[in-house]
Amino acid sequence: MILVAGSTGGLGGEIVRRLRERGEPVRGLVRSTSSPEIVERLKQQGVEVVIGDLKHRASLDAACRGVKTVISTVTTIRTTQAGDSFQATDAAGNKSLIDAATKAGAEHFIFVSFDAEQFPSTPLTDAKKDVEEHLRSGRIDYTILQPPQFMDVWLGPMLFGDPHAGQVKVYGAGMGKVAYISMGDVAEVAVNAVFSPSARNKTIKFTGPELLSQREVVEQFETAVGKPLIVTEVPEQVLEVQWKSAQNPFEKTFAGLMLGLAQLNEKEVRSDQLVPQQMLTVHEFAQRRAGGGSTQA
Repeated sequence: MILVAGSTGGLGGEIVRRLRERGEPVRGLVRSTSSPEIVERLKQQGVEVVIGDLKHRASLDAACRGVKTVISTVTTIRTTQAGDSFQATDAAGNKSLIDAATKAGAEHFIFVSFDAEQFPSTPLTDAKKDVEEHLRSGRIDYTILQPPQFMDVWLGPMLFGDPHAGQVKVYGAGMGKVAYISMGDVAEVAVNAVFSPSARNKTIKFTGPELLSQREVVEQFETAVGKPLIVTEVPEQVLEVQWKSAQNPFEKTFAGLMLGLAQLNEKEVRSDQLVPQQMLTVHEFAQRRAGGGSTQA
């Protein structure tokens, strides 16, 4: 049995779907407040749904019984509910899940993180580092996955903008290289890690298939929508002020992530045997967004 924490989210849902397509038994950890439609979809896929919360240890002990592998994609950054915080959920909650999995006799814990060293210190990056260290010092085999920036997030409507409306954003000058990856390809890496003994007790950094600057990404979207786009540049200095002055943990985190992207300049594409040979490119992603279709790989 494979337990997926975060099964109602975009990445967790993709992992669940791919595991079920392989015929693997999957248990999905959901909250009592999770969307009934998404929970029903999990059930229709043949997922055993269990209600729990990373802040409530007893529910995690129950969820981990009989489980061989645990995959956690949990973060509160986009699904905050009452009582959630980066410290309580992303950090302490994931650590509690690790402890519950260990106590239940699970053999493998896969944690989807990111390379927090590339970003300024924020409540989210601190939480990720805390969980990674807890895994490395624990008694359960682990795989820590550190993918780059998700196309689905950084090139989506909230952070990038609406190409159809003709307006998009870049952070900083937009000239540094970024190794964007699709959420679907990250899901495939996570699934591959379940079945790869060589992935045990490793931190695996990987990237998407190419390096593109934010300005080059804009050009890809201009080609996809067939018109020039108005680009709003969010100055690096403005982001740095926001990051330094923010008192709210979420504002601090968002400002830090955007500042990190503004400063990012990847030097090489990093691959691994877990990474699919054919990956979604930014060009293909832009074409799908322009056409209104699914952006999943």
